[in-house]
Amino acid sequence: MGRHIPIVDETLRDGHQCLWSTRMTNEMMLPIAQRMDRIGFDSIDLIGGAVWDVSVRFLKEDPWERIRHMRKLITRTPLNAIVRGQSLWTFEVFPNDVVELAIERLQANGIAQIAVYDQFNDLQNVEVCVAASKRVGMMVMGTLVFSWSPVHSDAYYADKAAQFVRMGADEINLKDPSGMLSVERIGTIIPALRKAIGPVPINIHSHCMTGRAPEVLLAAVEAGADKLHTAISPLAHGASHPPAEWIHDRLVERGHITGLDREALEDMAGYFRYMCYRWNKPRGEPVDFDARVLEHQMPGGMISNLRNQLREVGIEDRLDEILRETSRVRKDMGYVPVVSPTAQFMVTQAVLNVIQGERYKTVPDELRKYCLGYYGKPPAAIAPELLERAVRKGDKFVSGRAGDLVAPSLERIRKTRGPFKTDEDLLNAVFYGDEILKPLFAARAQANYTRFYQAYNPLRELLSQVTRHRHIGYIGLRGQVGGEDLKIEMTK
Repeated sequence: MGRHIPIVDETLRDGHQCLWSTRMTNEMMLPIAQRMDRIGFDSIDLIGGAVWDVSVRFLKEDPWERIRHMRKLITRTPLNAIVRGQSLWTFEVFPNDVVELAIERLQANGIAQIAVYDQFNDLQNVEVCVAASKRVGMMVMGTLVFSWSPVHSDAYYADKAAQFVRMGADEINLKDPSGMLSVERIGTIIPALRKAIGPVPINIHSHCMTGRAPEVLLAAVEAGADKLHTAISPLAHGASHPPAEWIHDRLVERGHITGLDREALEDMAGYFRYMCYRWNKPRGEPVDFDARVLEHQMPGGMISNLRNQLREVGIEDRLDEILRETSRVRKDMGYVPVVSPTAQFMVTQAVLNVIQGERYKTVPDELRKYCLGYYGKPPAAIAPELLERAVRKGDKFVSGRAGDLVAPSLERIRKTRGPFKTDEDLLNAVFYGDEILKPLFAARAQANYTRFYQAYNPLRELLSQVTRHRHIGYIGLRGQVGGEDLKIEMTK
């Protein structure tokens, strides 16, 4: 019997993070926002993680502004944010007062739902986020990072999901950043989750790195999953998500309904195909199965960044060697999932091990802090070889919540860098130094994002592009609009 399978859109957050190096601007997003609101998505993922940081550092667009403008245009569909527990959207561990204020301001600016995760699946690191989100009335999607290892069994995920629900999570989200899930595994893990959490909705969020995610999503529905995460086709496949149109069509063929307006979905796809052309951005393409991903488990965007960095120093030819060493470092770190920020720790260490020709000859400070417990508890014990090299005389091991290890900072920031007109700017100052905020605020003062609200008109864009070609002397368009014949002729 068919079911209603809601679709969460990842185009505006994870899609361009995976395929466009997180470079989608407000000018690209705002013109399509109202049309997306009419498609019927369960929710639209908008902000968090690398999207926040790139917006500030490189695009010079204040993320708080993005949320506010998108909320003006998207009035029916809930907007999502994703936060990394006590680190929010950075690599730093923040004190509880910062996390609580950030959650409050996300909701006040227009975020209705929040996906909360910890890079270790150490749920003590999400307690403050979950409690703060529930306090302000946000729906909480308890997110578990999927990984392959001797530790990450179905029972492991079932237990973590049950903990999340007891904590207050309204839904569970299985986040598979490297496309590690298989049809066979999804068939066992969904029933295990269902047994542990009962009727609480289960989301599946899987990337196409191994080429398996589209079929995995369909298999997840048959196994009992409730919601699927997709991206529009021009920003799907590759390191991104399965395409929304394909998933919708296959579900309908199997007797399910998604609630999506298929014609409006195609309109959105056409818009982003044009955005790829206009801004010279890549379109996602299906990838063949690559068994090496099952070993190193690195997301596609991280591999491209690593390849570029290795090219800059002239050792791109050692990429495969470094990826193999990354899998060994991950095992030594206690099989931590390959997700930021610990993924960066293991990759940096793998590069050092390969270049220096000796494992753990140099251990960066961030990995030392990891070994000492400052980021939380890893899934399994850390290898003695790593501990011996990382821990120095006088170092102190810590335990407990990462947020409790750092002192409150809001009042200190107010006194040393204030006054601030808004709590949003106070938080900006917590996250970034003046050297980053000054150009951001200067650009913000000059920005007029409302001019992008109705900026996209397909007919106007077509005529604009065609009239640039001097050899075209006549343009004729015929069709129907609202049942009326339309005829346009232009002669140069």
